[in-house]
Amino acid sequence: MREINLPVTRYYGSKRKLVGRIWSEIENLDLAFDSVLDLFGGTAIFSYYAKVMGKKVIYNDIFSFNTAIGRKLIQQTSNDLSYEEALALLQPNPDYLYKKIIQENFRNIYFTDAENEQIDIFIQNANELKDENKRLSAYYILFQSCIIKRPYNLFHRNNLNMRLNYNGGNFGNKKTWERSFEELFERFLKELDEFTFDNGRDNLAVNFNALDCQETADLIYIDPPYFSSSRNHTTYHAKYHFLEGLANYDKIIDHINHAKNNKEITINKSDHFEKSATFLADLERIVRRYNDSIIVISYRNNGIPSVQSINDLLVLCRPDRRVHTLDLGLYGYALNKGNQFNSEFLIIGTNNII
Repeated sequence: MREINLPVTRYYGSKRKLVGRIWSEIENLDLAFDSVLDLFGGTAIFSYYAKVMGKKVIYNDIFSFNTAIGRKLIQQTSNDLSYEEALALLQPNPDYLYKKIIQENFRNIYFTDAENEQIDIFIQNANELKDENKRLSAYYILFQSCIIKRPYNLFHRNNLNMRLNYNGGNFGNKKTWERSFEELFERFLKELDEFTFDNGRDNLAVNFNALDCQETADLIYIDPPYFSSSRNHTTYHAKYHFLEGLANYDKIIDHINHAKNNKEITINKSDHFEKSATFLADLERIVRRYNDSIIVISYRNNGIPSVQSINDLLVLCRPDRRVHTLDLGLYGYALNKGNQFNSEFLIIGTNNII
C-alpha cells in the first residue's frame, strides 16, 4: 500500500486511517476507472486520496462549510493567503460596522467572549475578500481552528465549561484547546501550503444533498451517516451546525433554535440519510441512479441498517453485477477506542471485475 501524506482530519467518522486500505481493495479488484464522485465528501479524505492518485475528482457534500474545505483541497491547486493576511482578518476595520452575532447569541456555549469576538470579526472580514483562493483559505483555517479548540471536536453540546475547568484525566487536550487563533492559523496555513496541489485534472467541489446531486463519474464512493445500534443517533448537522452557521453567517439570526441549550443553528438541516427508517430507501435511489458506474459503499458492522441489508440492496439493484463485501478489520474511532468489535466493510458492485 502506497504511503501518502494526508491532511489531518478531526471529523467524526473520518476515513483518514483507512483510506489507503480502501483504495488498495478497490485496486485489487482491477477496476478500470478514471473519475471519482465522492457523494458524502465530509473532510474530503477519499477525494484527496483520489486526487493524489491522478483521478478526476468530484467532491460533494450537503454542508456549505465542508464544501468550502472541498473546494480548497480538491478544486483549488494552491494557497495564496499569507500568515500576515490571516492575522489582519482578525483586526476590525474602523470603517466597517460589524455584526456581533456570535458574541450576542453564543456566550458561554462554545468559545470564550474574546474568541467569539475574534470569530465575528474574522468571518465578516473573510466574506469581504474578493479573491476566492484567499477567501477559501480563510474559511479553511477558521473552521479547522474552531474544531480543534472544541472538546470532542464537536458542537452538539454547550460544554465550554468542560474546556475551561478541565484539570486532567483520561480525556482532553487542554493545551490544544487554549491555543490562540493566531497560533492555530499559522499551523493550518502550513497545512494548506503542503496539501494544495495540481494533479493536472479539472476537479470540482459541489454542494448538494446526495439525493439531488446530478454529477456522475466512473466510480461513486458512498460513505453515508452511520446509525449506531447501541446509542441514540446524533446527526452530523447537530455535530457541526456551528460551522455551517459560520459558512452562512448572515443567515444565523433567523435559524437559531433557542429551545436548545446549545442553540443549534438549523441552516441546511435535513432528514435525508439521518433517519434509520428511511436510510435504505434513500440509498436505493442513489444506487439506481448510477447504474452505469462502479458503486463503492463504506459502512460499519454494528450499524442500523446492517451491512447485510446494504449488501442485499446492492444485489437487488444490480442483479447483473458482481457484489463484493470486504471486511477491513477492526478499527477504533477516536471517540470509541475501547470498542474492539468495530469493523469497517466495503460493499462494491461492478460489471468489470477481471
